[in-house]
Amino acid sequence: MRPLFAIVLTCALCFGALKKKSLSVTGALAAAFVGLSTATNDNLLFTSVLITFFVTSSFWTRHQAQEKVKIDPTFTKVAQRDWRQVLCNGGIGSIISILYQYYFDGQQPGELDSSERMLMTFCIWAYIGFYSCCAADTWASEIGTLSSDWPVLITTLRPVPPGTNGGVSKLGLLSSFAGGAAVGLAADIALWVQYFGAFRSGALPKIPYIMLGSLLGLVGSLVDSLLGATVQATFLVNRRAVSDLTAAEQRQHGTKRISGIDILSNNMVNLVSSACTTAIAVGFLMFLV
Repeated sequence: MRPLFAIVLTCALCFGALKKKSLSVTGALAAAFVGLSTATNDNLLFTSVLITFFVTSSFWTRHQAQEKVKIDPTFTKVAQRDWRQVLCNGGIGSIISILYQYYFDGQQPGELDSSERMLMTFCIWAYIGFYSCCAADTWASEIGTLSSDWPVLITTLRPVPPGTNGGVSKLGLLSSFAGGAAVGLAADIALWVQYFGAFRSGALPKIPYIMLGSLLGLVGSLVDSLLGATVQATFLVNRRAVSDLTAAEQRQHGTKRISGIDILSNNMVNLVSSACTTAIAVGFLMFLV
């Protein structure tokens, strides 16, 4: 039944995203891999977190689209996610889900010894850390862009045009906190519904993942902003902040660098920041135990 459920759910999400033009064809194919590798997991947390990230990210990406186009001319380009964006925002999560299935598929927490339960917890923390960062980045980018105040560059605290990589605002930071909290809340609900008996018996630790997700979301957003301000170049073109320009476009008359060095693309910044947040989540758990 799980493979059938995974196929039906993945097809529904992918075809729905294609219909709404949230994903390109290649993006839908990559999303199918992410969906199948996650929805086949017998721990509902993994599917619940992925759906929460996917649905909320798609909603906020389309929210007030016309206003975003006025602020950021590249919005129409990035609103439809391709395979690179999908894998940068889901590839590591899929790997964690596959590893979890390899070690714990079909097993209940009460059947595991203490070291196995600890490894299970590490997988869960890593997964929440990854998607908290991804959700926080998307929420901060899509909601923070609508802020009435200009953001400030995280490295200098000077005002920069909306859309500048590394720019942070109060609304953006609050949004990243809320995005991480949404991921944590989805994890909490799924775990308590599926493993209520394990929590009552003490087989699983009673961790408020909504708090963990919100903190990791904020940390991940700050890491993403720091990378964006330093190793990702942002340029001012026609009074608007743009990034990921070709070498020829960077040399065009009137193009001015605002911040950063042209080392990483936006997709690579997302991948590195989410990987760092995953490592931070694991490292935090190791410190606690």
